[in-house]
Amino acid sequence: MRSQSAVSACAFASFVLAGALGACGGPDEQKAGDSPSAAAAPAQPLTPDAAAKAAAEHAAMLDREYPMHGLVTGTQIKVRQKADPDATTVGWVRVGARLRLQSEPTKARNCSSGFYAVYPVGFVCAGEGVTVEAKPPASPIALTPPASDAPLPYQYYFVKEPKVPEYHRLPSRDEQRETRDFLARYDELFVKSPEKAAKLLKGELANELKPPLFIRRFLDRGFFIAGAGLEERASRKFVRAVRGSYVKQGSLEERKGSSFQGIEITPSRDAVGGVSQAASLPVAWAVREAQPFVVRPRDDGSLRLVPAEGHKPYARLTTVPWIGRERVGDTLFHKLSDGFYVKAWFLAVAEPIKRPKQIPADAPWVHVNLEQQTLVAYRGDTAVYATLVSSGLEGHDTPIGLFDIKQKYVANGMADLGPEAGDDRYSIDDVPWTQYFSGSIALHGAFWHERFGLQRSHGCVNLAPYDAHRVFNHTWPTVAEGWHGVTTDQTGLPASKVLISKSAREDDIAAALVPQPRAPVASAEAPAAPAAPAPPPKPAAPEQKPE
Repeated sequence: MRSQSAVSACAFASFVLAGALGACGGPDEQKAGDSPSAAAAPAQPLTPDAAAKAAAEHAAMLDREYPMHGLVTGTQIKVRQKADPDATTVGWVRVGARLRLQSEPTKARNCSSGFYAVYPVGFVCAGEGVTVEAKPPASPIALTPPASDAPLPYQYYFVKEPKVPEYHRLPSRDEQRETRDFLARYDELFVKSPEKAAKLLKGELANELKPPLFIRRFLDRGFFIAGAGLEERASRKFVRAVRGSYVKQGSLEERKGSSFQGIEITPSRDAVGGVSQAASLPVAWAVREAQPFVVRPRDDGSLRLVPAEGHKPYARLTTVPWIGRERVGDTLFHKLSDGFYVKAWFLAVAEPIKRPKQIPADAPWVHVNLEQQTLVAYRGDTAVYATLVSSGLEGHDTPIGLFDIKQKYVANGMADLGPEAGDDRYSIDDVPWTQYFSGSIALHGAFWHERFGLQRSHGCVNLAPYDAHRVFNHTWPTVAEGWHGVTTDQTGLPASKVLISKSAREDDIAAALVPQPRAPVASAEAPAAPAAPAPPPKPAAPEQKPE
């Protein structure tokens, strides 16, 4: 068997070039010196027999090169680039994850258990929270891994009551009574002095009840938690949160997010068999209920538009047969192939753009059009997917420019609980399919609202759950099976480009490509600072009408 360093270098190349499961079957067939672009071309779909053969070869490679099995028992631990506690962080694995490891650990300072080479790249210190055995270790607790093939990796819940206790463990009847007594005292104090009530929660009042030690925290109404199952004790059902805590089910309301999803773009073939620009672009959606208009002549020969009689409005988030823009009088309208017209601000149009020269010809990348609130995913020159987004509100503007994806997480918590947050306080556990590209600004799924196609966020680019998952799987770097996150910062892993522009017009694209001062790169030592998603929705309010 080859040395750990040789296998790790080869696995690293495989991970960089072709994802966790390389197109050629494993690290034996990849060379660390290969060009990333050489292996980055879109893979052709495999036949069932070829897929089964590739899976068998991959399993055999794991058994040969990574014969040991690891179970992550630490909450979240680092995967390092080298067998050194000070080495660059490559990614993260979370409690419950199962890993494949090489057999011989490397001893290092501050890691007496040794560092194990982990598939596909990097090293983990077993002493930080990895059980290593020759066969898959049994888990001491029931753990549900994130769903890697679903729009949402976890179940998500809205906290619908104020000051909901989150327990470290399933509470007994007596512990639930003790909690009720403590919260009753909090309510009494809050009426007289909110400041004293806040100190009670922190255990800072003398001669008063102290917060029960079996409570992790109290959740405010409007917070969100991620769940991984239900358990019952003392005739009460509790949601088991992803990190192992418990919240009474009756205090929560499950949220599954919008069912909206974008459109797969199917390239057409030209006469010589080459791939032409996707015939399905442009694509237009109604982002508000859109009344169709028809052209009618005035007595003086000029034209006017009047509502189309007997034609129902186009429903929000439905596609419309868009063919272009046309000015009638002083008003800009969208012209549709069915002969109708729609006012400009009622539709969003995803339009193709040319690949910037800064992006390799075979690389996956995305373009976000802020004016239209659309996203188009490309592979080189070819569009592959188009959808709607929600970018930052005024005052929380999404930055314009060409960015690299710096960190990707299956899910990452985001919150703003500081004194400056005011009514915008929020806490969202495990925001799904998060991809940071500028400081704390990210592409990510948003299950808490359905206003896609309209601005909504605190600066991030919100996508519907299905779309966020689709784009997450499209971009580089790949998050290996069983991993929770990965970083491109100082790791050599390839990063997809994210182009954010004011519009699809050539001058706005050119302006976006002018180098701009960048936000500080989030440290690879921990998830990026939370500051991006919109606050949890307040009680329902009528949608703002266009001006």
